[in-house]
Amino acid sequence: MKKTKLIVEYEYEFELIGIISSIKFYKLAWAINKKLDVRLVKQDDYSMEMKGGNLASFSNYLYQMESSCFRLFKNRSVEGENASLIPELPHFDYIIKIDEQSQSFAKEEILKELKEVQWIEYIAAIEVETLKSKDNFLT
Repeated sequence: MKKTKLIVEYEYEFELIGIISSIKFYKLAWAINKKLDVRLVKQDDYSMEMKGGNLASFSNYLYQMESSCFRLFKNRSVEGENASLIPELPHFDYIIKIDEQSQSFAKEEILKELKEVQWIEYIAAIEVETLKSKDNFLT
């Protein structure tokens, strides 16, 4: 019997920024709020199924306007397991996701502004197309 395989091509219309910082999650969200003049609000944990069938939850904050969305994720799972939202980049403590249709948030401008935050040790743009785990951000 011949099998048919369904191949789904997603469009990844978002940008990602990785942050290395040793401060608490809520304090980083507060610093970003002050620096970018936004209002990140704590959301319910983002849950997803990882390889092996395990369920992992990730803390996140959201700032949403009519046409734009800005989300801050913790890269490590809430459960304390070694699960990462981006397994191939476990050295990042936090991830920012910016919807591409947003004119309010330009990745280069955010990088420039957040480099000035004293608690951010390192910040860099992440190339979405090169990630194996980019499907983790399809919400």
